[in-house]
Amino acid sequence: MITAIYLAAGKSSRMGENKLSLAFGNETVGNTALSVLLTAPFIDYVFVIVKPTDPVNWISIENKRSLNGEKGDIIRCKDANRGQSFSLKKGFEVAVEKQADKILVCLADQPFITEEMIRKIVKTPIHSSEEFAASMHNGVLMPPILFLPSVYSKIKLLEGDMGARKIINNGKIQGGKIEFSEELFFIDIDTKIDYYNALVRRK
Repeated sequence: MITAIYLAAGKSSRMGENKLSLAFGNETVGNTALSVLLTAPFIDYVFVIVKPTDPVNWISIENKRSLNGEKGDIIRCKDANRGQSFSLKKGFEVAVEKQADKILVCLADQPFITEEMIRKIVKTPIHSSEEFAASMHNGVLMPPILFLPSVYSKIKLLEGDMGARKIINNGKIQGGKIEFSEELFFIDIDTKIDYYNALVRRK
């Protein structure tokens, strides 16, 4: 079983409002990549990790139906305000409980990911000496990243705003890298300028 963790519990402090609720074509920023994950035939389950107070009005009605135990769940992380590591740890906790064979970590503010990109990542074999397969652009590791559940023991040690890349960059685990030439895949939206630029790139 391949389970996705969709990290959507950020503070949006640099945006000044909930960036996931911003309009993005016929979608919202946060719902766009979520739709990709929920409709991808090779993703078995999606855990959306949100703040306790998130009204999740950025998720479409159709996707909420799928997240009602059909193909996923919305998980409220009580410690989300303490940094991304706590959302990540919560995501790994529920994915391991779900007995996931592989865990795909995705960010909710990357609206340009595609089904074909995700397919390439999850179909990349993770060899016996490895624990992950990471996407990469211009030599820099970026989410989405596919992990084995065994990484959870190291994820538990993360604190504050540390993400999964921390344990990769410090050499705690080894894995494969998949180079993508498409810069668009890795655009994330943190500020108003990021948002307006993304709207232009979307056209």
